[in-house]
Amino acid sequence: MSAAGEVIHGSVTEQTHAIMERIGETLRECGADYKDVIKATIWLSSMDHFAEFNEAYKAYFQDALPVRSTVTAGLALGLDVEIEVQAWIED
Repeated sequence: MSAAGEVIHGSVTEQTHAIMERIGETLRECGADYKDVIKATIWLSSMDHFAEFNEAYKAYFQDALPVRSTVTAGLALGLDVEIEVQAWIED
């Protein structure tokens, strides 16, 4: 989704960047950043999209990628990518 809440129906790369930008905004609101992401769950409409998704996704992480699960599923609104992350912020 865009920052305005509009669905992004572009390429897998465009969808991934849009999702990761929204995730980054949420992380920053919580005092975190991508470096604090410890687990991600990724849903793809097809594993045929994995290489394209992975190229866009890995651009958001400086070090090793966080632990992740990647599965295929029929996604809402005809999208190809959905991402959920968990982050850890030390006190």
